[in-house]
Amino acid sequence: WKEQSHYHRRSIAETAMARYKGINGSTLSARTLDRQSVEALLGCVLLNAFNALGKPESFKVDLDS
Repeated sequence: WKEQSHYHRRSIAETAMARYKGINGSTLSARTLDRQSVEALLGCVLLNAFNALGKPESFKVDLDS
């Protein structure tokens, strides 16, 4: 049912929005649509920067050795 309803993609989108709202807040403070667009874009840039800073360097471990 998850594949048919694309549940995984929805879960990823909901998690991304929760991260965005956790960092930037749940409302925009700008009043005009143009400024709201810029504010949302800056929030995305900030979220991507935080993700890049906190992403660990991972590597495959061979368990057969």
